[in-house]
Amino acid sequence: MNNVNLNKMRLKRLKNNGTPELKLNQLQLAMKKQIEDNIQENKYVFEKTNCPICEKDNSEKLGEKDRYGLYYSTVICKDCGLIYTNPRMTQSSYNQFYNEEYRKLYGGTEKANEEFFSRQQAKGERIYNFITSNSLISTKDLFVMEVGCGAGGILYFFRSKGSIIKGIDLGEEYINYGREKYNLDLEAGTLENLLLKRKPDLIIYSHVMEHILDLENELKLIRKYSHDNTIVYIEVPGVKEIHKNYMMNILLYFQNAHVYHFTLTTLINLMSKNGYKFLKGNEFLMSTFQLNDLESKNNFINDYNSAISYIDRIEKRRKLYPFTSIGLKRNSLKIILQVVDFLGLRKFMRTLKTILLNLLF
Repeated sequence: MNNVNLNKMRLKRLKNNGTPELKLNQLQLAMKKQIEDNIQENKYVFEKTNCPICEKDNSEKLGEKDRYGLYYSTVICKDCGLIYTNPRMTQSSYNQFYNEEYRKLYGGTEKANEEFFSRQQAKGERIYNFITSNSLISTKDLFVMEVGCGAGGILYFFRSKGSIIKGIDLGEEYINYGREKYNLDLEAGTLENLLLKRKPDLIIYSHVMEHILDLENELKLIRKYSHDNTIVYIEVPGVKEIHKNYMMNILLYFQNAHVYHFTLTTLINLMSKNGYKFLKGNEFLMSTFQLNDLESKNNFINDYNSAISYIDRIEKRRKLYPFTSIGLKRNSLKIILQVVDFLGLRKFMRTLKTILLNLLF
């Protein structure tokens, strides 16, 4: 996997040299080594794939490592502009990765904790405000289902607003945290084996859709659980927001758990192809969709030129990030957080820290 012609790779600093872009703690370093060993021993198997939107294999290689310094081959489709992993791990390999290493590598902790849950609550408030400010749905007697709910912090906020909630996730430790500490209606599993007495009014996929290998099948399952007016909320890390949320550094954005990288245009392309109409959205990426009665057509807007232009632009300006308004704001917030911890005020200022963390991430 190291034998790559770098002349054909657009971002040559993303060479697979094993060097992480992040500072990793001991647990993360152990997980990184475990993943690398599994790849070396062929316990993690990789497969080639075509673009799930235009179904072609006409792509340009962007890079070959992620922010943890793991092998991670990313390409951009020249025919529609979707960025995706190719080759990628097979579903069985990903399943093992999620069961054994993902949460520990990503979060740097063994289990869910209150800080993680608080950050989920902040996301829940943001999603709730997006839904209500755009008058997308009535909040009266609202039944909300979240796929990939983690510990259930997002649903906890919706429940505080009077919603009926249901969450599913594959991570049993995180599910148990939300069930036992906050009495949330969560269960371990997937959409394929979920039984509901009522179809949800709102289905939430917050930072989940980018992990799913078979997007077409997932969107068919969502249709099965939707009524005519169900709103599907999808939030993923937006490619065109890297300059705001990832310090203008695409390498901080890339992580091996993410199979797809969307712009608003490519996400709309995907959803349109699978029978969903676009309602509201932005490049953050927060977006809403609904079932489309009209026959879906494969008339895509090719976002390749726009996406590549954006990537090239932030790559050239990356080193100037600390001097931008966003960079100065972020550094100021970090200093405030460090002072809070230094003074031992963390327990008394948890609410403030949650707000600041939400602004940062």
